[in-house]
Amino acid sequence: MGRLDDRRVLVIGGSAGMGYAIAEAAIDEGAEVAIAARGRQRLEEAALRLEERGGRSVRRQPLRVEDRDDVRRFLEESDPFDHLALPGSTVQPVGYTDLDEGTARASFDSKFWGPFWAAFDARPHMRPGGSIVLFSGVSARRPVPGYVMGACINGALEAATRSLALELGDAGLRINTISPGFIMTPLFAALHDPEDVAERVADAERRLPVGRVGTPEEAASVAMMFMTNGFVTGQVLVLDGGLLATY
Repeated sequence: MGRLDDRRVLVIGGSAGMGYAIAEAAIDEGAEVAIAARGRQRLEEAALRLEERGGRSVRRQPLRVEDRDDVRRFLEESDPFDHLALPGSTVQPVGYTDLDEGTARASFDSKFWGPFWAAFDARPHMRPGGSIVLFSGVSARRPVPGYVMGACINGALEAATRSLALELGDAGLRINTISPGFIMTPLFAALHDPEDVAERVADAERRLPVGRVGTPEEAASVAMMFMTNGFVTGQVLVLDGGLLATY
């Protein structure tokens, strides 16, 4: 018996990285899974691997989380469902003095407004006892130069988590956020050249108390806890290998 038997889990950003790991973990726990992501080919490949893993069909839908109509359609066609996870969005590093309004708005649309409205539009289609899992990042607590937009957006997501826990409780729904530190994902590797990735990994191995970077599967295990523990809501769990304890 799995902890998510007879449950339906949706993952927007589910074709790679933490999102794909969440979909895998949900299948292993007995859930029916549907995934969405912007890249059609990678989405199809991910769905086929998940179907092989779980032995049943995995619905997939190409979409951009910034496109509210696309997200609504995905949610409506999955009605009813139990859990919604929203990893995948990121903010590219841009120095404050180099920032322009278009980049700032696009960053908020992708990482804040997309998940925010997805959570809003999910409510009518979710069964009581379900949950929403958002993703922020440790820059909300430990800012770094060149990442002011990421820090602002992550802080906004965490504030929204606490407020939305109060709003969603009457519907029997919960909402929590995972705040990752350095998790090695395909997206992270794509945003940096190989030498930079190697330097960052070596730095993490020296500085972090756990002596290594995190894995998508470790983020997925936290998501499973949030989905299956009915007494947890409005919480932000920092998954950073001890980074915040180092200063």
